[in-house]
Amino acid sequence: MPFIKYTETGRSFAPKVSINRTGLISFSDGARKRFNLDAYQFCVLYYEPETYRIGIELTNDGKAEGIKRLRLRSTGADIAAKSFVDFFALPLKGTTICDLSKDEDSGLLTFDLSRGKVRGSIEEPTKDKEDDTSQPLDET
Repeated sequence: MPFIKYTETGRSFAPKVSINRTGLISFSDGARKRFNLDAYQFCVLYYEPETYRIGIELTNDGKAEGIKRLRLRSTGADIAAKSFVDFFALPLKGTTICDLSKDEDSGLLTFDLSRGKVRGSIEEPTKDKEDDTSQPLDET
């Protein structure tokens, strides 16, 4: 069997999604391809507060209640969702990157904020933690 040349350098094939405090939900190019985002123009967003999960229903119904436009980019795609982030007061400490999967029961694309990694941080969960009451070290 002959060798097959790999030419897709610099691209991720893992289906990832990120969400930031200004409400921009961005899909990796891997997510765009895996879930065929090119076939859709809109989406409807859902939130499950007990588990910190976000669900995304892809649709082409421009009259669906609560739709958001799905914007396709040269790589990946995004959704402007500031009102969604504000309405649910999502506990975001910064841009949070999560694995994206499809829930076979509901058909929604889903991601779990509690398992996300905050960009530029070693902290992983975005769930509110108990206040840190520790005091700075006395350097005298």
